[in-house]
Amino acid sequence: MRRTTVAACLPLIALLGTSAFAADLAVTIPPAVADKSQDIVCRKEKETGSLVKSKKTCHSRAQWSYIDDVNQQQTRTMADDMRTKQGGN
Repeated sequence: MRRTTVAACLPLIALLGTSAFAADLAVTIPPAVADKSQDIVCRKEKETGSLVKSKKTCHSRAQWSYIDDVNQQQTRTMADDMRTKQGGN
């Protein structure tokens, strides 16, 4: 008689153990970072005129995005100016 009672309770114990375990996981897992734009990212930039020398520069993702946009706009402007200016003396 005792074996059937224990056997009948095993699924219930397993469910309780699983839900308690899941509740513990929910508490211990840190929340995801919602704003990734403030993460710091470092890039290595080669120095002009050197084959091996480089400089490490660190900015947030938002700052890198702004820097990349400005550099891209300046490159487009320079390319447009080179195409539209007349050559000659």
